[in-house]
Parts: sequence; structure tokens; C-alpha cells
Amino acid sequence: MTASHASPLLRAAGLSLAAAVLFTLETVFVKLLAGSVPISTIMLVRSAGQFFWITPALLRHGTALLRTSHPWLHIARGVLSLACWALYYWSFQRLDLATATVLSFTSIMFVTALAGPVLGEVVRWRRWTATIVGFIGVVIVARPFAGTFNPAILVGLASAFFGAGIVLTTKRLSTTESTDTIMLYIGLITFGGSLPVALPDLVVPHAWQALWLGLMAVIGPAGMHFWISAFRLADATVVAPIGYTRLLFATAFGALLFDEQPDRWTGLGAILVVGSALYITHREAAVARAKAT
Repeated sequence: MTASHASPLLRAAGLSLAAAVLFTLETVFVKLLAGSVPISTIMLVRSAGQFFWITPALLRHGTALLRTSHPWLHIARGVLSLACWALYYWSFQRLDLATATVLSFTSIMFVTALAGPVLGEVVRWRRWTATIVGFIGVVIVARPFAGTFNPAILVGLASAFFGAGIVLTTKRLSTTESTDTIMLYIGLITFGGSLPVALPDLVVPHAWQALWLGLMAVIGPAGMHFWISAFRLADATVVAPIGYTRLLFATAFGALLFDEQPDRWTGLGAILVVGSALYITHREAAVARAKAT
């Protein structure tokens, strides 16, 4: 591999690793706020943080960023974000970090299941098999056979389902819309949607709450920005696997901060979920390359 090829790949790897750390820290701060700050307030602050990252582009381009040929698709994407974030944060507050992180990885399996009816893509038996294996991993993580099933697992899966909707709508929008326009509409719709829900419970936070909220609001969009940038520099088969290091970071933070110790069932289920997600990513990249040639 030449130096000219290695440099973008190394930058992509570094950006995706940084995104994995930031996404994990976002959930750590959300978990630290559990029981003291309503989810609606967390979502409002997270939505406001979206504007922090889009403000420079908004100052450069002004109202031109609002121009779009797919307003309803932006609205759908924003509503999906509202649902996904609410369920995502709720599940991380009630599950250990490792389990909630594993469940978030199932989003790519829902994408596979919905790609046919929504995008008209042909999904062949290899990806279907990997998807089934991944959901078997979820069943193992849930452990219904042990009589210890936690209903919050269903909330985590619902979040992943709406996350798949985000992926599919973003795929459609990215063919005609810029990243800045997409992120601007996400901020507008999620802030507008969370504000009326958050207002009744809105209070001045304590200093430590304001610190966690502020950090969460900044690093969430930052992680998204790094993740998107990594995909612009390298193929999904290079970037996506690094994203699964989130499980390692989540396990470490869970043990250090919340005294969480994932058991062997969580470990076995995680292997199946991550393995199937990696295979699906590999197959999707191979199909995309085949179409391109």
C-alpha cells in the first residue's frame, strides 16, 4: 500500500475510533443523569447541541442550507431521530452499558430487513442468514430462558429499529442533499419536537447536571461528525468494524463507573450480534462495489 493510500485510511481509522469513544461517553453522561434529569430535557439539550456544530456552516451559507427538494423526507428523518433518541437514552439508563450497546448494533439487521420493501434492494440469503444469527444473539443476551428478562431490552431493540429508519432515510437524502442540510433539519425538527415536551419539567440544573448535559450535547454531534467524515475517507468495510470497539469502551466504563460485570451470556450474544453485523457490512460493501463496476 502506498503512502498516498495509507494516509486517508489511517485518518478514517482514527476518526472512527474517536467517534466510538465519543458515542460511548455520550451514553455514560446520559446514564449519570438517570433519575435526576428527565429524558425530555436530555433530548432538548442534545438537539440544541446539534446547532452548535451546524452554526459555522449556517453562518457561511445562510438560508441556502434550508433549500431542499425533499422536505417531507427531512421531517420523517427528524421524527425518527426523536423516537430513536428517546428510546436509546431510556434503554441506556436502565440497562448496563454493554448490553445496551450490543442492542444498538442490531440497527444494521433491521436495515437488512427493511432494505427490500423500503429501498427496493434485493437482499439475498447470505445477509438474511447473518441477520437471523444476529437476532439469535439478541435472544441470548435477553436470556428469557433464565427467567430474568428485562423489558428494557425491547426498548433498546425499538431504538435500533428507528435507527434503521434513520439510516434508510439518510441514504435517500444523501443522494441530493448536503450533510450540513441534513444535520440542520435534524436539529430543527428534534429541537422543535422536544421543546413542548420538555418545557413542563424544565428547571435550572445543578452544576454537575449542567456539566454532564453540556458534555453530552457537544460530544454527541461531534461523534456523528467524525463518523460521517470517516465514511467519506474510506470504505465501510474499513470504518464500520472499528465502530464496534464501542462495546469494549462500554464494558470498561460500565465496570469502572457503575460496577457492571457482563456475564457469559452477554458475551456470547455480543459475539453473534457483532459477527453478523460485520458480515452484513462486508456483504453490502461487496454488492455496492459490484454495482459500481
